[in-house]
Amino acid sequence: MKNSISNQDFKKILFNSKSLLVRDLLFYYKENKPGVSFIVSRKLGKATLRNKFKRRCRSLFIAMEKNNPKNIQLIIKPKKKIINNYSWLELTRSFEEFYSKLGL
Repeated sequence: MKNSISNQDFKKILFNSKSLLVRDLLFYYKENKPGVSFIVSRKLGKATLRNKFKRRCRSLFIAMEKNNPKNIQLIIKPKKKIINNYSWLELTRSFEEFYSKLGL
């Protein structure tokens, strides 16, 4: 995919980068070429809900990347079950809060 992170970069980001907990989302981030990946296990919800969550997060990542051209690679991990916890508005607020904490 266009905005995905390679396997080698994924491991580097996951084990050697900073993390930030914003609401119920854990963001692992590193400054590099832009990309986004996810850690979403089956315990967090059905496949349709997990895919919907990932689609929304990708869309927000692309929108934030256009507004803030700083190159950041993200790994996003939800902390709660996906059922009724991650509406579009809540995800938008989480992303805005994440970017504001980074100072972007």
